Order: sequence, then structure tokens, then C-alpha cells
Amino acid sequence: MIRQAVPCVLTAVLILLSGGCRDEEASVKDIQKKDYACVLSFPTKSVHAWEGEPFSLNISVTNTGRKTWTPAGDDPVCLSYHFRDAERRMIRFDNERFPFAENVPPGGTAEFVLRAKAPLDKGLYHLEPDLVREGTAWFKDYGNKTKLAALLVKARPWPENAESLTLDYGSFTGFRTARREPSDLLKLMRITLHRNAVTLMGKTGKVSGFRAGSGYPQIWIRDAATILPASRWYYDASFLTSWLEEHLAFQEESGALPDWFDSQGLKDKNTVETDQESSAVQAAFHAAQIVGAQWLKKTVRDRSLLERLENAMLFVLEERFDESLGLVTGAHTIDWGDVEDADADEEAVIAGPGSRWTADIYDQAMFYRAALDLAAMLEEAGHKEKAMFWTVQAQAVRKNADDRLWQPERGFYRVHIHLDPECVHDFDEDEMFALGGNVTAVLTGLADDTQSSLILSKALDLQKTYGLPTVSGVLLPPYPAGVFKHPAVDTPFEYQNGGLWDWFGGKLVYALFENGFSRAAKDKLWEITRKCVANGTLSEWDDMRGAARGSDFFSGSAGSLGLALFRGYFGLKLSAAAVSLEPKLGGESAKVHAYLPGADLFLAYEHRVLADGKTLILDFNSNFPGTGMVKVLLPWVFIAEESREVGADELEVTLDGQAVAFRKTRVLQDEFVILHTDFKNRRLKIRHR
Repeated sequence: MIRQAVPCVLTAVLILLSGGCRDEEASVKDIQKKDYACVLSFPTKSVHAWEGEPFSLNISVTNTGRKTWTPAGDDPVCLSYHFRDAERRMIRFDNERFPFAENVPPGGTAEFVLRAKAPLDKGLYHLEPDLVREGTAWFKDYGNKTKLAALLVKARPWPENAESLTLDYGSFTGFRTARREPSDLLKLMRITLHRNAVTLMGKTGKVSGFRAGSGYPQIWIRDAATILPASRWYYDASFLTSWLEEHLAFQEESGALPDWFDSQGLKDKNTVETDQESSAVQAAFHAAQIVGAQWLKKTVRDRSLLERLENAMLFVLEERFDESLGLVTGAHTIDWGDVEDADADEEAVIAGPGSRWTADIYDQAMFYRAALDLAAMLEEAGHKEKAMFWTVQAQAVRKNADDRLWQPERGFYRVHIHLDPECVHDFDEDEMFALGGNVTAVLTGLADDTQSSLILSKALDLQKTYGLPTVSGVLLPPYPAGVFKHPAVDTPFEYQNGGLWDWFGGKLVYALFENGFSRAAKDKLWEITRKCVANGTLSEWDDMRGAARGSDFFSGSAGSLGLALFRGYFGLKLSAAAVSLEPKLGGESAKVHAYLPGADLFLAYEHRVLADGKTLILDFNSNFPGTGMVKVLLPWVFIAEESREVGADELEVTLDGQAVAFRKTRVLQDEFVILHTDFKNRRLKIRHR
């Protein structure tokens, strides 16, 4: 953060030049004021914006000093701004820089469109534009006068805000908690979903879906699949299904699916990857759980959706599978990435004669889960032999991945193995912890319980080792400089080469919740949330300091963080066929009302620990017609020592005031009470004796 007006060395030089006969500060200020001065003007005195969303301000800047402003070099001059509150107190000093397009000589004028994001909270703010000599001083420090533009931030009227938060039926999703972070995260997610939601006319008719982010106008298959855990609570069935039907309409005869399509009917495939088909199958399984399996019988270009999904997976077996290894193949990328190592231009996303082929852990985990999902959908449709075929394929890939990619001495999967044994690096790739592939292995079930625990512990340790602001670092250590030729990844800790990606950080948090690390999961989820709030967006990725990079309003981040928040923290596992309530709030209180528009189902509860610190009450209600599991994380105040498990005989458990049969279990650091019941206005009370 730039605060000092002039470095000490420069001050000393100016004193010598003046013969030491003037006041030091006055000398510096007078000379610098003449060298660096400007007049900033903007035609409007006030700007209006929605909470957390972009706004713009036209600014004219005239150079009234003696020095030419240069946009590059040792001390470039840029436009930036400060945020002040309603009382004009500073609330955010450093913000985005806007470089000049060219040198601005004395007397010259430059025009800017300052684009920024409004704060997340409604109210009156003030924007204070100013120029900055990067690394040296703000022009205001030279005595330059600034002006304030009033910024009125309005709350967007989300439908759920008008609803009363009760445990009764309601077609909305909302919650109230004692913490601020969940509400901030939800607001960022809602903004991201809103800004990326699109409806267009395609091959299959009216298509609804989500763009990947502000920098990606197309509907990408892996991103659209990833956003479902967030969008399912706020958007109707068309946003769950129609975009996938459109993707399948572009399917090639080989079964291959494109990466993306757009509103113009264009499509393309990044052929260095092998996760498009697996993503489609997993997305279809997710959607069918909400809208019903009957949807899978719908035809696209004279074939049912289920037929097309199976053909997509057959493409992987026929075109992207090494029989000798028994593993799925892809070009040499960075874990889940879409840029191969050999090319420095747009050809880096296209496999060609120079591509170096590998079998990586991410593709194995994605294929494994997709094969099991496909088997389940085929079983539901009565195709038992086909279901068995894909179950066998899944288990074979799981075994081969365990044999060839698991590293017991390191406690995580290697990023990949090379198909060409002569293709080696002069460093040990096996030391690299690939977050995307490893956490996907945990969540898909490719990793067993022991492996999952080791992987998650490694991820937590590496954040400390590298001093990262969040757990979202995707490759630690990253590839050395120059190994990848493309400028997006040729330097360590940038983009997919070790940058911080909440796409996988959010999935890691969910995996922590599911595998006995709930305390760490909450800490890491709020850590990520606070970083996102500081950046004002759910970004595509962040640098090592946590500063936002890449696309704003990134759908992949919203989906993965939605998975961690709704399914992990709030424990909402609701579909048309099954319900499970597994809140992992511990000693925290919350009132939650969740609704699935695609199935017209709701699940609501209130979770609270009484003042005695020994009694937990969970009131819950749903219109789900059957029974399901309630699995409640015991507050840690119940547990005197981490090493000692709470005995079942130490607990009194009642349902609606009557003693009820329950099971008590422990998973690493987490202890749970589990019972089965219907969800018709029940009260569960757990008391530690």
C-alpha cells in the first residue's frame, strides 16, 4: 500500500540541491508539485449501482505538471481511486490501477472510463479518483486536489428477501446465521449467477444456462456442470437441463462433445482435455436427481439423452484410453488444465503431432464418477447389462489409478504419468501436489477413506508451507519457469500453474466437511469468503497475495463455493428421490430454508445450541414424502478432549419429546448423532448429560 510521499533517498538529494536552506518537507513538496500535478474532472457528481456490481465513471485528466506521464517503466503513472463511506472516512485505500494508453506530456489530456465494483452493502459511499506514481506516491501527496463522486449503492430485490424465514413451505432459498460470512458469500454467488444467466435460441429450441464468467460469453460444459450445486436452489428446471440438451445436439458421430457453444451456434473443443464427456454425464446425473429420470428418455437428434451420454463415454474408451495401463489419457497439461506444455499460442489447446500424452489423476477421477453415474442411470432405465459394463469399467480404472498414480510415501496421487517413457523432466513431477485431481479423487470416491484423509491433510499443510492466503493453490510446487511455453502458465504461481482457484478450493472445503475435518472446513470457507469480499467478486483465480485475476463473476467459483456452503456447511442433501439433512454448524446457530424449483421440494430447519452449552435443538420440516437420514455434527463444546470419543450413553436424544433410537459415530475430528425419520415438523433434541 502506497503511503509515503517521497522515498528517503530522494529527500536527501533534494536537500543537497537546495543548499539545505529551506525546510525539507516544503522543498520536496514544492518541487514535486510542479513536476507532478493534474486536474481531474468528471461530468457527474453521483453514480448509482447495485450491491457488488460494476459501475462506471467517465474521467478526464489533464497534466498540469512539468513531467511526462508514462504508462510503463520504473515509476509508471496510473489512474486509481479510494473508497470512502458516507462520512467520507477511508474504507478501502488501494484499488485497481488504470494505465494510460500512451505517454501524456505536460498540457496533455487523457480520457478514462473508470470501471469498478460497488461495495456489497447498500448505502452511500464516496469515490475519490487520483493518479498514482506506482511505488512512489499518490498525486494527492504532492498537494494535488481531489474531488469526490457520490456512490449510491442499492440492494437488488432478490425474491427471497421478501419472504418470511419460517420452517413452512415456500418457493425460496434463504437463511439467517450468527456469522456474516455466509450472507456475504451468498450475495456474491447470487450476483454471479444473475450476471451469467442467459437464454438463447439454439438447435434444440429455447436454451437456458450460465456463461462461465464475464470474460467467457459461451456456455462451457465443465463450468455449467460445476455451477449446478449453486444454481439448483434458485433456477428452474430449464437451467438444469436445456443447456446440456444443446451440448448433446452438437455431439459428433464419434461421441465426442464440444467444450462450448454460443448464441451464434458456434462451438469448439479443446482437444488436449478429456473431461468434457465425463462432465456431461455427471451433470445429467445431477439434473435427473432433481427433475426425474424420465427426462433422460427425451430425444435429441433422434437419440435419447441416455444413448448420447453412453456414446460420449464410449468415445473416451475408444479414443482416449490406454489399454496397457488401463487408464484414461490426455495431453500434457497442468492437472485439470486446458493448455499443453509445448505450444506458446492458441494451438496450446489443440492436441497435435507434437503433443505429449499422459494419464493424469484428474481424468481418472472424472471418468470413474461418470461411469458409476452412467451405470446408475442405465440401471434405473432397465439396462442392467450395460449398467454392469460401466460399473466394471469404473472399478478397473480405480484399481489401475491406485496402482500407478497413488504415492503412499507422499500421501497423494501423482499429477500424471507419461505414456512415452522417454518423455521426462529434469525435476521430480511426483513432488507436485495437484489439488484439482486429488480433491476430485476424494469427492468422486476414487480415493478411499485413508487416502482421502492423507490428501486433505496434505492440502492443509501446503497452505502453511507456502504461506498462501487460502487453501486454493492448485499446484504446489508449480512447474518451473519456461517448462510450459504458453505465456499464461510459463511462470510459477500464475493461472493454472500454481494460482489460487476457488473452483477447487471450494471443492476441497466440501471434502473437508465430508471427511471429518469440519472445523478446518469452516475456517477455510470463511477465509476464502473474506478474500472474495475484499476483491469484490468471485474471481477466476487469484495470485499468491489473494488478489483477483482473470474473469470476474466466475461461475466455477460460485458452483464450488455453493457446494461447500449449501451441501457442506448447511448439510442440505435434497433431491426428488432422497433427502438427508447433515448440518455441520457445530456450536453455531442458523435458520435455513432451501427450495428446489426443479422439483418443487423444500427443506427447512433451525439449528441452535442452548446457553447451557450442552443442549442442541434441531427443528426441521419438509414436503418430501418419504423418510431419510438426519446426521447432526455434535458441537465441539460437547467434547472435552479431541482424543476421547463421546459415548452414546452420555447423550440423551429425543424426537418430539420421545426417546428415539440413534447411532453415534466418529469420523476423525467429527462426531455425529444419526437417526432415520420423516421430515414432518420434527424437533430433535440432543443433550450431553
